[in-house]
Amino acid sequence: MNFLQFRLYHKGSLKLAFVSLSCLLFFSPLAKTQAEIKKESTLVSNLNHSLIQLTQKQVCPSAQLLPKRIFETDKYYVYICRGDEKSSLGYYVQIYKNSGSKIIIPISNKVGEAYFAKDTGVIYTVTPYELVVTKFSKRNSLVLREKVNNAIAADGQSLTKGCPEGNTSFVEAATKNYIVYICGREMPDTYIALTKNGTSIITLPLLSNYNSSAKAEDSEYIAIKGKTRYLLNRKMLRVSRDGRNLVKEKVLYWH
Repeated sequence: MNFLQFRLYHKGSLKLAFVSLSCLLFFSPLAKTQAEIKKESTLVSNLNHSLIQLTQKQVCPSAQLLPKRIFETDKYYVYICRGDEKSSLGYYVQIYKNSGSKIIIPISNKVGEAYFAKDTGVIYTVTPYELVVTKFSKRNSLVLREKVNNAIAADGQSLTKGCPEGNTSFVEAATKNYIVYICGREMPDTYIALTKNGTSIITLPLLSNYNSSAKAEDSEYIAIKGKTRYLLNRKMLRVSRDGRNLVKEKVLYWH
C-alpha cells in the first residue's frame, strides 16, 4: 500500500489520534490528580506508539531507516529518519497534509532537538516547538513559520518541556528563540523559559505582586534571579540586568 493510499484509509484515525494528543499535551485547563495524570500519560504513550507503527514504513528513504522523531503542525508532518552512510545525521522528511506531497533532504546539522536541512538555497528548521522554512540569501527571507502541535520521539515520549505534572499552563508564549510557560496549580506562580532547541531551561518563582488581570493576555509576569529580571507580557519577552537588556524579543504567539 503506497503512502497516498495509506492516508486515505487512515486519515480519520491519524486526525483523531493527533487531536487527542494535542488535547492531552497542551490544553489541559485544570490541575489534575496524580491518578488522572498517570492515566492520561499512559494513553498518550499508547497513541504515540500507534502513530509510529502506522507511519514508520511509509515515509523514510528506505524501510530500514525508521523515524526517530515525528513533528506535526497544522499543515505538515515532519519526520526525522535515521541516518545511513550517505547522511550520518539522518533525513528530514516533510509531508504536506492536504496533498501528501513529500520532500526528503539530508540533515545538515543538529543542535539539541533542533534539526536543520538545506536544499537549493532553502533552509528547513524544525524543533519541538516550531517549523521554520527560510530562503537563504544575503538577507534571509521567511517562507514559513508554523507552531508544532505535537513532537514525539521513537519511544513515544513527548519532546516538549512545559509545566510540571499537576500544574495548569496559564500561558504558553513563543518568541524567535524562546518558549515561556507561566505555570501554577490554582494561580500562576512559576516562570519557565527554555530555548527552542531544548538546550537550556530556567525555572523561577513569579513575583507575588506581578501585574495580574482577569485576562491572561493583559497580564505582565515578572521573575527575578539575582540582578537579572525576567518580564513577559503579550507583546514581548525582556530579560535585563541593571537596566540593560540582555534579551528583548517580540512575542510571536500567545496561548
